[in-house]
Amino acid sequence: MKLVIFATTVTLLTAAPLLAQTERGYLTGTGGYAVASGATSANALGEVGVRIAPHLSVFGNVGRYHDLLPTGAQSSVDTTTSIAAAQGVDVIGSARVPAWYSTGGVRYEMPGNRHVTPYLSGGLGFARLTPSVQFTFSSGTFPDGSTPPLGFDVTPQLTTAGDFTALPASTAALVTLGGGVEIPVAHRWAVDAGYRFSRIETDNPVNTQGAAFGVGYRF
Repeated sequence: MKLVIFATTVTLLTAAPLLAQTERGYLTGTGGYAVASGATSANALGEVGVRIAPHLSVFGNVGRYHDLLPTGAQSSVDTTTSIAAAQGVDVIGSARVPAWYSTGGVRYEMPGNRHVTPYLSGGLGFARLTPSVQFTFSSGTFPDGSTPPLGFDVTPQLTTAGDFTALPASTAALVTLGGGVEIPVAHRWAVDAGYRFSRIETDNPVNTQGAAFGVGYRF
């Protein structure tokens, strides 16, 4: 009887780690923030991974930065604002550079216990940046004698006059490194908290770093 009790206890204590190693992969959705170019952007990510060895998985993901604002976009705003001011027109410019991105890579889950699973990850991919710039009228008179209403969008007028050139969308290589922890909260479900560093190889490389929190499902 003592032998049966001992065997049952050992089985129960090792069941969770053994089950974890037989799981084929995971799905994770996270949201958080990323700091880039001195500004903070919202960041959302969906990821799927497949186990290829004990503690090792390959993954693919798709995410979106709300606004990276690379230096080039702000420089374009400043230049156009100065040109307009020299012509006697005050405008207020705002730039936004959202970016979709996707990476593939590997994730290593460090042996831990049933309560916390630390992991490290690294990946390569690309980011698609789509700059958007808008200028609104503040004061003054345009060379053609017009005076738009306060706050009116005058981006088309500045573009037609040659004072502003729309920034093209671009695609650049992306490298990511990160880590975090998973904490089980229910059968096959876990909460995820992590840190990620990314580098987007644009003409003026953009470095981002930030934290993300989400929920993962193991299958």
